[in-house]
Amino acid sequence: MTTVEPEFKIYQETHMFMTEPIHFQVTVMRQSVFIWVGKEDGKLGDLSMAVPPFASHTVASSTSLLGKSVSEESKNLAPKRYKQQFYVSFNLNQSDDMLFVFVEKKLMEILKTIF
Repeated sequence: MTTVEPEFKIYQETHMFMTEPIHFQVTVMRQSVFIWVGKEDGKLGDLSMAVPPFASHTVASSTSLLGKSVSEESKNLAPKRYKQQFYVSFNLNQSDDMLFVFVEKKLMEILKTIF
């Protein structure tokens, strides 16, 4: 019998958006990634899941696990590029387009350094 040890790698960064710190935590597991982005309160109020496209499909499948709906930011993140299941929690309490562009850009930079 072969024993498989659990493997988690956690990456944390904070980047300033204008005058406000935005915290990023990426937890890499075996064949899946958990991403949390938020402010100082550290809540987990929104959680979506996306899986890479199967067979001839070109769009990732996604659903909301916590919260009311799947945000476009969560759905379009990176499952197709990295071929892994992604759990994404954006807890920013704002619908500021500039903030989401900033977060997506920083997140892609962080993922690029991890993978």
